[in-house]
Amino acid sequence: MMLRRLGFLLLLPGLCGGLSACRTPRRAADGTPLYPFRPGREVPPVVAVMDFENRASWAGQWNLSGGMADLLVARLMETRQVVVIERQHLGDVVGEIARQGEELFRKEGRAERGRLKNAQYLLRGTITDFTVIEESSGGFWSSFLRVFGRGSRARVAITIKVYDVENGEVMASIKSDGTVSSGGGGAEVTYKHVSFGGDSFFRTPLGKATERAIDRAAGRILAALPITYWSPRVAEAGQAGAGPAVVINGGVNVNLKVGDEFLVHDLPRRVTDPVTGNVIEASAGRVVGRIRVQVVLAQSAHAVLLQGTVQRGQVLEPVGK
Repeated sequence: MMLRRLGFLLLLPGLCGGLSACRTPRRAADGTPLYPFRPGREVPPVVAVMDFENRASWAGQWNLSGGMADLLVARLMETRQVVVIERQHLGDVVGEIARQGEELFRKEGRAERGRLKNAQYLLRGTITDFTVIEESSGGFWSSFLRVFGRGSRARVAITIKVYDVENGEVMASIKSDGTVSSGGGGAEVTYKHVSFGGDSFFRTPLGKATERAIDRAAGRILAALPITYWSPRVAEAGQAGAGPAVVINGGVNVNLKVGDEFLVHDLPRRVTDPVTGNVIEASAGRVVGRIRVQVVLAQSAHAVLLQGTVQRGQVLEPVGK
C-alpha cells in the first residue's frame, strides 16, 4: 500500500537535515573517536516495528493493529533514513531459511544462516483515537458505515514508544495526531467498501487524518533516534609482510583514498557502574600499530601493516586528518 508522499517529503529534509548539523558527536558511546571522512556519513539505525495496540473505540471491518504498523513501515522506508524490520512477519523468513537447509533443496543459492539483522530500536505503537464526529449534531460514531450531515470531523491519534533493545530503556514516547474536517450540505462519506490503506481510503476524512498522524509520527521518530557515524575499524587482520594485512570496514562509500594512514588502537576500554551497569568511563585503547591504505573498494579497503600488530575490531585513528 502506498501513501501520498508530497507533503511529508517536503517536510523531511528540514526536519532531519538540521539534526545532522547540530548533533555531530566527537566520540561514540564507548568512548572511541569518530572520524566522518564524508560529511554527514551516517550509519542508518535498524528499527523493528511491532503491531499497534488498539485502544480506540473503533470496532469496524479493519484490522487497525496491523494496518497502522504497515503504514508506519511504508513511511519510514520512504525516508531512507532507517533500516526497517517487521518482527511480526519474521517467522515467514525464518521458515524459508529452514526449508532451504533441507536435502530436497539444492545447495546453490541457499541463504546463509546467522545473517539476519539485529534490531537496535523497537517501535511499539498504540492507537488512542480513531473516530468520526458529525459536526452538525455532535454525534459520536465509532463503528459506522456512513456519516450524514452538514459536515464531519475525523480524528486519529497514536502514541509510539521507542525502546533501546540493548538495555530495554524507553528512549522516547511520541504522540501524534491528525484531524480533518469535511463540510458541505448533505455530504455523505461511506466506508463500507473501503480498504484500509488503499487509495480510496486516503480520499476520505478518516484516511487523511490517518496519513497526517503517521507522517508526523515518522518525523518525530527520526528526530528521536540517535545519530551514529561511521567509525573506522579493522574488519580482517593478517601479518606484516604478507600482502594486504588489514581490511578496513569502509572504502569509496566513506571517501577513503590510497595512501591514507591510520594508527591502530587496542580495543576500547569501558568501565561500568557495579550497581547500575551503566558506562561511567570510556577511553580508546593504546596505540599498537600503524597501517597504510593500498586498495580502495566500494565498501572496504585493503591496507598494509607498517608496524605493530592488528586484530579484528580494533579502532583506527587517521594520521594527519
